[in-house]
Amino acid sequence: MNKKFQYFTIATLLLFIGNVGVSQQIPLKSLYLYNRLSYNPAESGTRDYIPVYLSGRKQWMGVENAPETQDVSLHAPIGSKLGLGLQLYNEATGVANRTGGALSFSYRIKTSQKGNLAFGLSAMFTQFNFDRDKIVTQNPNDQTLINNNLNYFIPDASFGLNYYGDRFRLGLSAVNLIETKQDLSSIAVDNTLDRVIYLDGSMKMGLSNKWDLIPSLFSRYMFQAPIVFEGNVRAMYNDLLWVGAGYRLQDAVVFEAGVEFKKFVVGYAYDYTLSDINTISNGTHEILVGYQINVDTSPTTSAWKRRNRIYTNDRK
Repeated sequence: MNKKFQYFTIATLLLFIGNVGVSQQIPLKSLYLYNRLSYNPAESGTRDYIPVYLSGRKQWMGVENAPETQDVSLHAPIGSKLGLGLQLYNEATGVANRTGGALSFSYRIKTSQKGNLAFGLSAMFTQFNFDRDKIVTQNPNDQTLINNNLNYFIPDASFGLNYYGDRFRLGLSAVNLIETKQDLSSIAVDNTLDRVIYLDGSMKMGLSNKWDLIPSLFSRYMFQAPIVFEGNVRAMYNDLLWVGAGYRLQDAVVFEAGVEFKKFVVGYAYDYTLSDINTISNGTHEILVGYQINVDTSPTTSAWKRRNRIYTNDRK
């Protein structure tokens, strides 16, 4: 490999490392009301059911090697004060693949008749892998790639606060508390899982006997990336069907729809890209399916009324 091409290869690797390690460390989710566990461990156990969600996101359709993300998550209350959660995820971006997970623990206290405060902590792991078969060089047997380790295991942790009630949620969390550093092979690049701060909130407001309005806000701050801020409004009919729209600052307009039928949830979101990548992208698609396992065994309440989705159904 000649010097110029070697520098080009290293720069290409760094580009993808930057994509995965900074802007894509924690992928954005348009259906974040269902995915709070992915960025706030204090969400664990805050429902009176066990939510099991699977989601997939295909970013920037039409752009080759754009990020693709799949994840599964679940969490459950343990008694009246504890909660446990688990998330597993996979993301592919160009030559780089990121697989990982988080095991979350929370402790909840009652602060008022309608309010609860949860403290959460999670242990995280991330497995970075770079596919040699997708890296094109002048010399297929180049020793720079053959001799280097392109697979890295990186541990870290996160902490969160979650203040919530039947009709509101407010969360603050920090992901990648340790900011684990890793030298990437002989290239000797110091890659850091940068700390990420999240702040989000939502509220359910009754408009009539059948209609509710759910406004929500989501923000993400990273020290080496632009701040993400998104506002969303969702209209829900009879706790069954919902449609919504949102705006992500300088990035996208989001349209979403879904259905919550008995214990099943299906949601879809489409991001219309507003940035310059819009000239080559057909937008972003995201889909979520879920099942909510009832854990309330009270004999005086029907299974339908015991079920709690994002918010409690408190209509008489």
